[in-house]
Amino acid sequence: MPATLTNHDIAEVFAKIALSLEVAGESRYRFQAYQRAADSIGELPAALATYRERGELEAIPNIGKTLADKIIELLDTGQLQFYEKLKQQVPPGVLDLMKVPSIGPRTAGKLYKELGIDSLAALKQAADTGKLAGVKGFGAKTIAGISAGITAAEQADTRVLMGEALAMAEQLLAALREAVPLREAAYAGSLRRGRETTGDLDILAAAEDTASVVRAFTALPMIAYVDSSGDAKATAYLHSGMQVDLYAVDPAVWGAALHHFTGSRAHNIRFRELALAQGMSFSEHGFKRLESGETVPCATEQQVYATVGLPWIAPELREDAGEFEAAQAGALPRLVELADIRADLHMHSTWSDGKHSIRAMAEAAMARGYSHMAITDHSAYLGIVNGLDAARLKAQAEEIRALNAELGGFRILRGVEVDITPDGGLALPDEVLAELDIVVASPHVQLRQPAEQATERILKAIRNPHVDIIGHPTGRLIGGRAGAELDIDAVARAAAETNTLLEVNSGPDRLDLSAAHARRALELGALLVTDSDAHHTDNLAWIRLGVVTARRGWAAADQLANTWDLPRLLAWLAAPKPERR
Repeated sequence: MPATLTNHDIAEVFAKIALSLEVAGESRYRFQAYQRAADSIGELPAALATYRERGELEAIPNIGKTLADKIIELLDTGQLQFYEKLKQQVPPGVLDLMKVPSIGPRTAGKLYKELGIDSLAALKQAADTGKLAGVKGFGAKTIAGISAGITAAEQADTRVLMGEALAMAEQLLAALREAVPLREAAYAGSLRRGRETTGDLDILAAAEDTASVVRAFTALPMIAYVDSSGDAKATAYLHSGMQVDLYAVDPAVWGAALHHFTGSRAHNIRFRELALAQGMSFSEHGFKRLESGETVPCATEQQVYATVGLPWIAPELREDAGEFEAAQAGALPRLVELADIRADLHMHSTWSDGKHSIRAMAEAAMARGYSHMAITDHSAYLGIVNGLDAARLKAQAEEIRALNAELGGFRILRGVEVDITPDGGLALPDEVLAELDIVVASPHVQLRQPAEQATERILKAIRNPHVDIIGHPTGRLIGGRAGAELDIDAVARAAAETNTLLEVNSGPDRLDLSAAHARRALELGALLVTDSDAHHTDNLAWIRLGVVTARRGWAAADQLANTWDLPRLLAWLAAPKPERR
């Protein structure tokens, strides 16, 4: 460990302590205290050393005197005696076992205690030699899943989810704008293109005095360490451990620089080829006419594209995946925007596993400017906490009816997220589903079925006359599990034929359908919906991530059902599925 630990380092120590305590079978209140502390530290805008100097360590959420003392010990010595002793009980390699999607703390503890498995390598050897077969509860299917998961764990990288990266980038930009006068500022790279994960941040800023921008950037409190800096560029690391590259440019070349640093590499190569075909070179400094040497700097991206005779291409489409051909043909879609969203049609309340009441969710939806929403609490099914059966759905209907009468023009649709069983059945009978305004059907269990079986499972649900939306169709968790192997073409065709919506779930670790799957579904005539799947009022904001993903899938506003006004949606839902238009 370095002599002076960053927030990221200390948060990581606390997170490892939390996992180690859980593996060791300690009280959940004890390990959760460390995990909450790790989460709080990870979100801090300034260094822990700064809080210590101000005497404000205990003012940090979830940090009391005991944990504050541990932070001081880590800052002063670079290590924590408590954790060093804990590592003798739970070796660090045991925590690596939990990188395998199907292994949680209890299973990791069992593997270590019973078989002495303390690393991914030892786990792989045990799986390959049949040693796992002797462990109670480890059947052939479980062992096969572990073997597949080991490969994924070994290949895991350090990229962060789009939602986390956006929060970091926007916090940086806000601080930089406060610290120094800027003409323009934006994040670029894969984050601007809406990729699911980001490896590092690219920040662009335009000002006449670029050196002053670099100085202000390197002095920001969220910067933990500066690797290098010059008059127009700096590389630094945040307290979270994320690398940030700052590029400070003259306002005259802002458009060219923003285009260049947004990428993708494939898009930029193709763009430069177009420029060369017209007698120009192109770089972050703008165009240069090869014959005359004249420069064309380009202050906006619109100028950049117009110089080669193209309309502006949205960043989410810049992957050299047909966007140039569409631009040349005048066929670029008018992509959906966050402002187009009128409703959220998949969310949960305290009736199942949500954290807030229906009223609170409705008030939060109204605050976002929505005209309607759907409450889709979980159906009662295997492992679903507090899932709703027919009787509880009827009781919930009374609350929704009263709220609709009270809330004036805002409308709460009565729905459910019903489980799709492994054989493609639904966890509630048709007569119960028929009484609801809207039905989301989602897979949650047994997601490792063979592709043909997994696809038929979804197709059967699509064919049900009461299913309006297929929620998070593959069930994937980004960085956690791959999800079901579906024949997306078959699913999309069936959805188009039956007028069933396919969801782009906005959960930060879901984004399911993926952008590629969403684009293919649209090409085959299916319609989409992007929902937050919120379990907390704060989660409603996740829909931004779903909109970005839909944009990467080339979705126009009208192709997402939650951009429709309430009368249109109600008429569509009321019609028998074959007659929906």
